[in-house]
Amino acid sequence: MNKNELIEFVSRRSKLSKKDCLNCLNAITELIGEVLKRGDEVRICGFGKFEPKIRHERKGINPQTLEEITIKQKLVANFKSFEKFDEKLK
Repeated sequence: MNKNELIEFVSRRSKLSKKDCLNCLNAITELIGEVLKRGDEVRICGFGKFEPKIRHERKGINPQTLEEITIKQKLVANFKSFEKFDEKLK
């Protein structure tokens, strides 16, 4: 499922316009990004937890040139689903 399909589904299910659903999704993703950037986590009850994780600097290989490179440290989002949400997948 891509972003457009998600917007379409939420629009039909919630009876909101696609534009409103898009604005909500954009606001949620912006907020999660801002909170993670601050170093805090976001918990959504019944769904899961987003938390910031530091991916430390490491050595890698450029696949085109096979040259060894250094991949810089960066902050990434880590998601862990809650057990209640995992049960829905069974």
